[in-house]
Amino acid sequence: MLSPKTQYSLKNAREYFAEHLSAGDYYSEGHHTAGEWIGEGAQRLQLSGDVHEADFLSLCENLHPKTGDSLTQRKGLRLGGPCGSAAEHPGGSRRVFYDFTISAPKSVSIAALVAGDQRILEAHTLAIRAALSELEPFASTRVRVGGGNGDRRTGNLIAATFTHDTSRALDPHLHTHCIVFNATFDPVEGRWKALQNFEMLRAQKYVENVYYHVLARELRAHGYGISNRRRGDFELLGVSQALCERFSKRHAEIDSLTEALLAAHPEKAGANVAAMREHLAQSKRSRKVRHADPAQLKVQWTVQLTPAEAATLHTLRSHNTGEVASNAGTAAAALDLAEGHLFERRSVASEHELWRYALEFGRGGSFGVEELKAELQRRDYVRDAEHPGKFTTRWALAIEQGVLELARSGVGQWHPYSEIQTACPGLDADQARAAEQILSSRDFVTLFRGAAGTGKSRTLSHVFERLQEAGYGVHVVAPQRQQALDLAASGMSGATTLSEFLVRKPLRSRDVILVDEAGQIGGETMLALLSLAKDHGARLILSGDTRQHG
Repeated sequence: MLSPKTQYSLKNAREYFAEHLSAGDYYSEGHHTAGEWIGEGAQRLQLSGDVHEADFLSLCENLHPKTGDSLTQRKGLRLGGPCGSAAEHPGGSRRVFYDFTISAPKSVSIAALVAGDQRILEAHTLAIRAALSELEPFASTRVRVGGGNGDRRTGNLIAATFTHDTSRALDPHLHTHCIVFNATFDPVEGRWKALQNFEMLRAQKYVENVYYHVLARELRAHGYGISNRRRGDFELLGVSQALCERFSKRHAEIDSLTEALLAAHPEKAGANVAAMREHLAQSKRSRKVRHADPAQLKVQWTVQLTPAEAATLHTLRSHNTGEVASNAGTAAAALDLAEGHLFERRSVASEHELWRYALEFGRGGSFGVEELKAELQRRDYVRDAEHPGKFTTRWALAIEQGVLELARSGVGQWHPYSEIQTACPGLDADQARAAEQILSSRDFVTLFRGAAGTGKSRTLSHVFERLQEAGYGVHVVAPQRQQALDLAASGMSGATTLSEFLVRKPLRSRDVILVDEAGQIGGETMLALLSLAKDHGARLILSGDTRQHG
């Protein structure tokens, strides 16, 4: 996985280099980890090969490592000290660097470090370089000259990579810290400026999948079999989940801390758990163990294996079936699957989003990233001239136009559902007004948007009851099973999933299809639903929250 973290404190940045980045790991046999300079920005500063402390710390202080001059105009470094103390934080808003940490799947770490396959370390390094080469083009800077107020792509980074092989719990954990300094060269203005990382963060899932794809391809070439996982990464065939969990003590520790925090503070139950875990990981971590004895670590890892697991680790390279699990071993096949997935849910997409899903579907295939990009350029997409990199397919455009045409053809063509204004017991003023507007609609398709916590379900229940009282046959549907169950529990009996409804097609003239969470429905499915309703003389009420499900 790829996880970014911003470093604001100069003091912490200095300590981070000494105590963590350059601390020796198992395969460095207790010596300092030598980082490697990466990026066109680093080349412009004549930085290459091993990372030396003086150069690294100069960049942390926003100084040119060769001349000692200020690199960018921004000098607001946060020196450290008590949070919020202005005396200790003169101008403390400048970002020192971004730490993009890329971690190998746990089973890969086990095969590399416990089973001792050095070729996996080389494959990891190759995949890291490929990922960073794809991250660099998204580097940007802000443009404020001539009344401008936007961003401009610069396509160059000053980056240093440090590869480590243990977690803080001293489990095998192959990962690389990609330190990206807050400076990029603007060729238009001819000077170094602060790095704008917005586009880099948007493309991080693509970059992550570049790493996974190249790593999986190299592993398959070495005889390993891979199994893609639903959450987006993969594991090696033959390494059990139990063994991966045994060597994930730090992960289990964070799980335990998160559970304890939620138990002590029930009011945090609706919080962002991923952000909570990240905070705990940073605030509750022990210091990096320096100069760990490699022989002792090897023994410590080996004694945690059962005899069967030890035997299996030495036969892992026989688990390659010769086929890619996704059946998308070519760039064309991977793009076909990516198009079907992305444009069923989106009208317009960015190139890097399509690349991401193509690499995910075709992970470990024989094609490279450049071959994938070339295949994309050959295809007859509808491109946005004003926003390079944005496009859609003619198929997706035709689907959207079909939905719009059906909706427009029924505007004002029906009698209101109910022309009688009645009391709305249990509804507040806004909910009652929304219900009456829905019931007075004369359109084929009526849209109802309600944000979370506004009483949307209560309003829909009232509309459902009024429609039944008026003699309409009402079909309540939702994309997912649990959503349908929740609708039924709120009083809308007979609620079912949209897929079940489209199979049964139980429609008659003047029926009403009430759809909740309509924003989750793909374009092709929505067109099928509207066409079915139109053919049977039925109408639709589409409910959802565009801010939750765009």
